[in-house]
Amino acid sequence: MPNQSNQDKPALTVDEARSAILNLIEPTTNTETVSLCEAPGRIAATDIHAQHDIPMFRNSAMDGYAIRHKDAIAGAKFRIIGSSLAGHPYTDPLAEGEAVKITTGAQTPVNADAIVIQELTELNGDFFTTSATIKHNRYIRNPGDDISKGQPLLTANSRINAADTGLLAAQGIDRVTVFSKPVVGVFSTGDELCQASESIQDGQIFESNCTTIRSLLKLAGIESVDLGICRDDPDDIEKLMQSATGYDFILSSGGVSVGVADFVKETLERNGELLFWKVAMKPGKPMVTGKLSSGAFYFGLPGNPVSSMVTCVQFVIPALQSFSGSEYQPPPTFQAKCLVELKKEVGRFEFQRGRAALSENGEMQVSTTGLQDSHVLSSMSQANCFICLDQFADGAAKGDKVSIVLFDSYHGLR
Repeated sequence: MPNQSNQDKPALTVDEARSAILNLIEPTTNTETVSLCEAPGRIAATDIHAQHDIPMFRNSAMDGYAIRHKDAIAGAKFRIIGSSLAGHPYTDPLAEGEAVKITTGAQTPVNADAIVIQELTELNGDFFTTSATIKHNRYIRNPGDDISKGQPLLTANSRINAADTGLLAAQGIDRVTVFSKPVVGVFSTGDELCQASESIQDGQIFESNCTTIRSLLKLAGIESVDLGICRDDPDDIEKLMQSATGYDFILSSGGVSVGVADFVKETLERNGELLFWKVAMKPGKPMVTGKLSSGAFYFGLPGNPVSSMVTCVQFVIPALQSFSGSEYQPPPTFQAKCLVELKKEVGRFEFQRGRAALSENGEMQVSTTGLQDSHVLSSMSQANCFICLDQFADGAAKGDKVSIVLFDSYHGLR
């Protein structure tokens, strides 16, 4: 890819930008083995198959009495000859008219093929009778009902969830091989920024983008390193880019537009290669995307806080997850009745921040969180969805159906 300014190239659509980024990412081949407690959210590096049937043995699904089904004739009387408890099985076969008291999960006697639940019995000393119709194999769990030996439990490149860890633990597996996480560095640019621990001066603001971005990554299961604040000086930005070795990804916020103090794009062009820097979306049109000479992927996110959050969720987190072996899955889109008029200029796809809820009659409805300017971070804090307005739409009228994506669908926003 030649080093060029791309100044005159048209802005990419959201889908074009995401596809270009994901096509650039080569998934890591590095793996590590982690405990099951560390595995949720990680990407499996190998296929794993069941080593045992689950259940491993015939057991009772209810508290009651294990019997031979052929003895369950009308008016039959059963003699209780013992008990089978979870972890303490009754191992002898049953003779005619015999029964074993059994608890849920306990192993059934070898020739028992029905369970009479205790609520349907009438006890008299060591005997019981029942007037219920007893079905063959009723309330008995057979080996392999859940998982059969050899059945796939996990496939390579799948995201491990809590149920997966339970399946593995039930097989006696306590560790799993996963793809390594990316090494990510995050910094902010701007002469106006100061840390929360510093005394703020006139014209300064407290740095928040780095915190927000790292929090998004954290919720997506990605660790990151805080590289601090870089001043609006091309030499300082270049020095940081050149020193950021050992990272798979470098993320910055600010300095990506066309202002007199915006130096990120031209500095990247001198120290790597630029993929693109304009996306036809709002918020977040200017976004520098490329690769440093060190090999690290570089994302220069916008400086406005909402813009940096939206671009991180839409592009950066999918790229980081792709690096770790996870295939991008578009989030589900729902239709909702708009409770307010939405204004929008034609030409850019818009992610307006909204609050969606079901009405009393079960209809999905949505309204905005108020002022939609990209500096209004509270619009993200109060939202639970994006209202997605097409690039060539001019807004929506009150009562129109609009497309929404719930924040719960995005890694990083949940």
